Amino acid sequence: MDVDRSRPGLVTGMCAAMHAVGGGLAWSLVPPLMPQIAADLSLSHAMGGLVWGATPLGIALASPLGGAAVDRFGPRRVAALAMLVGAVACAARALADGALSLGLAMFVFGLHVGFVAPAIPKALAGHVSLRSFGRANGAAVLSYTLGTAITVLTARTVLSPLFGGWRPTMLAAAVAMAIVGLLWLALVRDRTLASRHASLLDVVRLGKNPQLMRVAAIHFLLFGGYLALLGLLPRALTEGGLEPSAVGLAVASWLGAAALANLAGPWISDRLGRRLPVLAVGSTVAALALALVALLPPSFATLALVVAALGGGAVAPILLAMPIEMPAVGPARAGAALGLLLLVGQVGGFLLPVVASGMVEAWGFAAAVALLAVAHLAILLPLRRLGETGPWTRAAAGV
Repeated sequence: MDVDRSRPGLVTGMCAAMHAVGGGLAWSLVPPLMPQIAADLSLSHAMGGLVWGATPLGIALASPLGGAAVDRFGPRRVAALAMLVGAVACAARALADGALSLGLAMFVFGLHVGFVAPAIPKALAGHVSLRSFGRANGAAVLSYTLGTAITVLTARTVLSPLFGGWRPTMLAAAVAMAIVGLLWLALVRDRTLASRHASLLDVVRLGKNPQLMRVAAIHFLLFGGYLALLGLLPRALTEGGLEPSAVGLAVASWLGAAALANLAGPWISDRLGRRLPVLAVGSTVAALALALVALLPPSFATLALVVAALGGGAVAPILLAMPIEMPAVGPARAGAALGLLLLVGQVGGFLLPVVASGMVEAWGFAAAVALLAVAHLAILLPLRRLGETGPWTRAAAGV
């Protein structure tokens, strides 16, 4: 463990950069460029859904091992090495000649996320006090969402023309990932105690914790719905008759609202000292707004998408903070808990995009969005028996 003083600003900034480049840029390039990719590689809607779903499948498989590795070796080394592997996978997309090779590159890209994602909250926990942890984690997640919004807005109109097509754009994103990974290795220091006995058994043991599994179930529904919608929107809006610039603006507005909520939701939750009210209100608002999206033509759905993003965006960072706040987990076992959370959540990130893409093919975009509205409403079921973990609860317990 590094005994140097904490560096909350630097570490929060580096966590934000890892999210913005690894997720916001390199991962989120695929949906806005999917019309070009699909035309080049002759991909159907269903095949595009399988390609997009390959990344969360890789995350799901890697997350338990990634969480245990973060607890055992520390977030600094684990996240840096994984980021470099992700850069190679991102570059490999440029060599794809069909759905299989592109899907394989996306799968390996997902494997790297399974190691980086548990490292980011654990790195923050070593430098940021628990009283402001929700807000710090929200700021890091904000950069992912904001990076995604900027990528969606510029991928087809700026980045792809600038670099000469979707393949060179993937190579440029890979270079950016490698640079950020090396900066992480050089600047971030571990200040949480490494557990030399951490293993996959820790993930299995935490799987018996009903409170943690309820958080994982919410993550399954929320993140699966987010990925499904992100994968569907650019192509659905394009085929609905919108110009590329209008498509980018609509999706960027949705993501920009989510980014605002990523910061506002944890801030409100920290001020209240409670997590559950924000989770309940956010998921309900998202469900009702998505139901409205299903009833509107794609060209008129932007406002409802923004409202849905405000609800779901407020929930997402809180879910990543809650495991570390649980007495049975804490910072020492954060990697294992987040690995389990990601495992369950990314299964949703694989299944819901595949099912939603199939529904688009069979019954149209409205049916797929209606499914996602139901998924957000279903969040209220595990939420009913979820225990509070916010600052108010810890203060009442004398923590």
